Amino acid sequence: MKKSLLIFSACALIFASCSKTPEGSVGEQSIESAEGDKVLIRLKPKVGDTQKTLMTMDMSADGEQKISMNMSMAMDLKVTDLTAAVYTYEVKYDKIKMDMDAGGMQMNYDSSAKEQTGMGQMMHEQMKVLLDKTLSMKMNERGKITEFNMPGMGNNQQMDMGSISLPMPEEPVGVGDSWSDERSIQGSGNMKMTMTVEKITVDDIIIGVKGTIEGNVGEAAGDFTGNYKLARSNGFTKDGTINMNITAEGMPMKIKINVKPLS
Repeated sequence: MKKSLLIFSACALIFASCSKTPEGSVGEQSIESAEGDKVLIRLKPKVGDTQKTLMTMDMSADGEQKISMNMSMAMDLKVTDLTAAVYTYEVKYDKIKMDMDAGGMQMNYDSSAKEQTGMGQMMHEQMKVLLDKTLSMKMNERGKITEFNMPGMGNNQQMDMGSISLPMPEEPVGVGDSWSDERSIQGSGNMKMTMTVEKITVDDIIIGVKGTIEGNVGEAAGDFTGNYKLARSNGFTKDGTINMNITAEGMPMKIKINVKPLS
């Protein structure tokens, strides 16, 4: 479960880490106007900026045993440092809720409940480490996660978050422009993805993403599509959704992840 939370946290940070910044001149904006109809996309939060984020995940799996799971996670992000165009974030889990049905075996968990019973109590004991402590992450202005530290996990258990972050283009881009990336994912083979600017308005920019995960024998493999909307005035993520079709350990799964700000 902790590893799943790492992945979900990364998705949230990918979409929401360009924390809301005050409107200002073009030089202060995260998405700057360039020549013609093109824009330069960069992360430019200010030290001290905070962001509340809600991420939801719906998963269903078919096989010998059908599994369905709905999960939501509220988290607080804060920019604590900027050094050489690399931002340091502190992330605190505020609330985790999960409902799961695995072959008729049900589990309901809400971290904010006053009393925990059954499997929910067992889950709460595992989640307490994450809920009680703060994780840290470093990300550069092009959205690449360079460091990620999860509390309660040793160095050999930390996941390589940089391998699943969504990179931003090197140059200014316009509608229809695309950029691609390829990297290895720990325990899941190789990922190839392409990002495309779908729409640019006075206020927003919408970016589509699609890709494949090519796993070795015994590793997860599949494909994914989605898009996310950024506010041009401050780079703030208004909405982001990823749909995944993955086969892991012989079991096909459909996963939908949505991330949006709470404030």
